[in-house]
Amino acid sequence: MATSITSNLRGTIVNRICDLDLGRQGLVAAPSATGTAPARVDMSASAAPSKGTTVDQEIYDLLGVGFGPANLALSISLRENAEAAERGLRFHFVERQPHFAWHSTLLLPGSQLQVSPFKDLATMRDPTSSYSFVSYLHSMGRLAAFINREATIPSRREWSAYLTWAAKRMDDYVSYGEDVESIEPVADTNLAVSEGVKLLRVTTKRRSDGHVRIRLARNITVGVGGIGRVPAPLANVYPAQPWTAKSRVIHTSTFLPSLAAIAPVLRTQSKSRSLRIAVIGSGQSAAESALHLHRTYPEADVNIIFRASAIVPSDDSALVNSAAFDPHRTDTFWRAGSEERAEWLREYKRTNYSVVRSDVLNAIDEIVYDQQIEFDAPWPGADGPSKGRLNLLPNTQVDISRLVGEGDDQQIELTTSDTKPNAESESKTERFDLVVLGTGFERAPACMKFLQPLAAHFPALDPEADKRRAELGYPQEVETLEARRAANEAAGERAEERLRERVRGIARDYHLVPYASQAFSPNHRSGTSSPTSSSSSRTLSVDATSREGVAGAFQPGVFVLGGNEATHGLSDSLLSIIAHRAGELTSTILARTGSVRRETSSEGKISTAIPNSAVTADAIPKASGESLIKPLINKVESVLHA
Repeated sequence: MATSITSNLRGTIVNRICDLDLGRQGLVAAPSATGTAPARVDMSASAAPSKGTTVDQEIYDLLGVGFGPANLALSISLRENAEAAERGLRFHFVERQPHFAWHSTLLLPGSQLQVSPFKDLATMRDPTSSYSFVSYLHSMGRLAAFINREATIPSRREWSAYLTWAAKRMDDYVSYGEDVESIEPVADTNLAVSEGVKLLRVTTKRRSDGHVRIRLARNITVGVGGIGRVPAPLANVYPAQPWTAKSRVIHTSTFLPSLAAIAPVLRTQSKSRSLRIAVIGSGQSAAESALHLHRTYPEADVNIIFRASAIVPSDDSALVNSAAFDPHRTDTFWRAGSEERAEWLREYKRTNYSVVRSDVLNAIDEIVYDQQIEFDAPWPGADGPSKGRLNLLPNTQVDISRLVGEGDDQQIELTTSDTKPNAESESKTERFDLVVLGTGFERAPACMKFLQPLAAHFPALDPEADKRRAELGYPQEVETLEARRAANEAAGERAEERLRERVRGIARDYHLVPYASQAFSPNHRSGTSSPTSSSSSRTLSVDATSREGVAGAFQPGVFVLGGNEATHGLSDSLLSIIAHRAGELTSTILARTGSVRRETSSEGKISTAIPNSAVTADAIPKASGESLIKPLINKVESVLHA
């Protein structure tokens, strides 16, 4: 490799690159001869300091954002795939947390997993995988003991241990402690240009010291989980930085760390008066949080506020599970029209939303019933009435919230009303020392700020998507049964599939559909279809024909995992299909990568589209070895002599 840069020249280069926003402390490259887990190679004369910018000179075939169960399962599938190994597929993942963690903020004592342990990271893709839950038990020496237990569902603590065990084995493929700042197209952003978008530029910032890293990728998968949903009437009292704030309003997505931050204040207040706590919601997380608070603060009044008439149990019966969550149901759901899908979501909501497992529901009922028994403890230590209470407030909604008081005496004032009003109904205003929101999550791709630089390319991200569709000749399209039949009769099943992709903004294989693709090309508007692109809807959109022949085609795949319930079904955000989906995505990425690799390697220069920078084509080279460094040195030298 070309490393013969003198110290003085390197210092000058560093200063000028700082001006160009390409780096402040030196250059660190990450080339790989064979591919799958690139070694980190320091290409400066001395190791770079912690801060600054690192520009990877590796082009990744796949870069995953987030390393929860979805991307973890995918990484395992890629690692175990013989074709991926033979081709030296280059894949890596970045995760904001400092280490692997799964729902650690709700790892409450006694909490149980809510799905079968066979719906693990690998079994439904390959039962012989060494990453299955059974393999984990065997490696830990607990397989016989687990089989001998009466319970067939592991605790959430044991499931977390299993996932962490699997993630630890994938350490070479993930960088922890990095926030994704932006994902940008690498090419001219004008969609009319013939070369189109070839790669994606992913910029991350290390949380520990602010170090910036730039990577290029042919495909990305986004599996970052959900963002806590905050109801509008409570938005004004919710903290801007929920992970670090000492707030009296917390969401269950940050429950334990947020509770730990405010706990000293609550303990001090509890010495002088009884605490009043409100839990908003009637789902599993709200119920578990309420039980935990009742046990942690036994003298407090804990009020569960919810809009429904009752907290209802989740339906986990075998037939419903099969109909809602089996892998083949994803195809069935995808092929259905908007009205059918909406009806299925309403019908199967009882399996996962605003419902509670029977064991948790029974525990709440037992406490509420026991509060009615009037019998004092006959002796110290004997069973007696609790000093605090657990209250259920059904048919109640929060209308207004505001902060009252200051410092440690601050409280949250809630004004509530009846969701089923009658002649005697009236609003009520009460004050609480703590408000917990068990109000669910937002998972739509448009909620992810780091995807905003791609908004102009994808209708699923574009706030003006309707206007853009109209400009392209597809105004106010719908996917009713009549519309799907018309498309099929006019140009075959592929035309019907393109209709789905245009309306939904996503394909069956989970990649976001760009404007610059076959789905929005004129031949589909005129009712013609290329015979080379026909395929069954059961075959995922892995062929390159969706991109060929389209001016300014958007080449990279942007795959979104966990935010597609409206198009792929309720299982999309759950553990139920992660192993099966990982196998599907592995095939998709292998198929896409073959053609994209050939296209990018046959091109000349690729613009990196770095804002406010004179460095474009050669700032992030494509090859390895000496050819990685030489163009960059030439470019910097030209800047130095400018």
